[in-house]
Amino acid sequence: MNTQNFESPTKHQSGCCCASKSSTAATTRSSVGSDSDIPLQRLQVQGATCGGCVRSIEQTLRSVSGVSDACMDLATGVASVVGRVESNALIEALHRAGFPAAVIK
Repeated sequence: MNTQNFESPTKHQSGCCCASKSSTAATTRSSVGSDSDIPLQRLQVQGATCGGCVRSIEQTLRSVSGVSDACMDLATGVASVVGRVESNALIEALHRAGFPAAVIK
């Protein structure tokens, strides 16, 4: 009988499976140096209702040229994007995928 305890891969301290990625991206940016080294943009995304939507949004954002990584938090509707890319390109890509978005300043 196997008695090992494994933590669920979708359960993190902040509740969302991608929350650790968001904090990692923010930590990576601040540990590298100035904001110009690894830009981080945050977008408020509408229309995401499930994990499938989150995966679609993350894939869409990662497909934009210049994006290094992207993570979406379903609970807050906030997507974090790391990379050298214009916010308009991100918003347009999400719009084409059916998810209206706006930059969080």
